Amino acid sequence: MKKLLACSLLIVLVIIAFSSISFSPGKIDHGNSFIDTLEEERLKYVKQVLENIKGKEKMNADSVFKNIQLFKGTKNFTAEHFLMMMDFGWGKGLGVSCTYCHDPAKWESDEKRTKLIAREMYGIRQLVNDKLKSIQGLQSAQPLINCGTCHQGKPIPDKEW
Repeated sequence: MKKLLACSLLIVLVIIAFSSISFSPGKIDHGNSFIDTLEEERLKYVKQVLENIKGKEKMNADSVFKNIQLFKGTKNFTAEHFLMMMDFGWGKGLGVSCTYCHDPAKWESDEKRTKLIAREMYGIRQLVNDKLKSIQGLQSAQPLINCGTCHQGKPIPDKEW
């Protein structure tokens, strides 16, 4: 019962968030415009990794990279797509660079707690998105949340939206 109540509360918060949150990575520049200050740094790492896997970009991510857990066995999920998702989805969504979760000398390492938290948060995201699909009468044809929904370009989301 407690789990159902907690899940219901989370869903209500997500629905409220849909009506008031706009994705705003980076930091405020002037007025309401935003700049992703870490985009260039992330791009540098993405280019390095792409160079290291040259010729394998179109292979499944889990056959190219070590320690893939969330997308293990996912067909047609290429290494190139995985890198772009890491850059935009997690990096930009949380307003961080690759080094927030990874050691560039050992990308597969789980030593950073932030990487482990990101995996767990992705699982919660999936649970909420699955539950959103079952809500009758929801205005959105295909409701979903992502990292940016709560984080809005910040590693730790604001307590209040």
